[in-house]
Amino acid sequence: MVNVKTCIAGIFLFVFVLFVCGISYAELLVDDFNKNTNLLGGRTSVYQQAPSRALAIQSPTEHYGDSGNALMIKYDKKAEGGPYNQGGWCGYYTILKKGETYFDASSYKAITFWVKGAEGAENFKVGLADRHWDQVGDSVKSEEIGKYLPSGGVTKEWQKATIPLDVFFLDFKELGSISVCFELDCFPGGAGKGTIYIDDLKLE
Repeated sequence: MVNVKTCIAGIFLFVFVLFVCGISYAELLVDDFNKNTNLLGGRTSVYQQAPSRALAIQSPTEHYGDSGNALMIKYDKKAEGGPYNQGGWCGYYTILKKGETYFDASSYKAITFWVKGAEGAENFKVGLADRHWDQVGDSVKSEEIGKYLPSGGVTKEWQKATIPLDVFFLDFKELGSISVCFELDCFPGGAGKGTIYIDDLKLE
């Protein structure tokens, strides 16, 4: 016969260990880049303002793990021309909200994904938008991606990027999108071009 007190004590011990050790099993795969939408059903695409430009397609030849696709993003960020003579802008976004219902990410601690470059030394920032930033058409940016990579920068080998959500000062109960942003200050002189691959975008 099952000893109820023993079972209850075991449950409390398990919860206590999780709390003390900081272990969390909350994990959501947002996109494995094997479909035309992300796994929440949200659309994905590039954003661009001339003269800068970007292209994003699924790549079956470059992927993290044994099979599937990665996201290939080609970018050409200019330093001059366009609005305010800052070369325009370019990047990639994936939508988390459904209609007017924003995504509650308050139970997660970080954005993670795997990344590599075609040549190495590629650079970008990650943007997050809550309801406010979504409605003004912008996002809050992380620091340059190298800060969140084991080697300190993008290389030709796959690395896992881990960006703590507390980097972003946002309402995490109402997230609208995640973006990859090729910003002016990511490149010497403001201009840069290259190709990166991203796979297994998650909230953890």
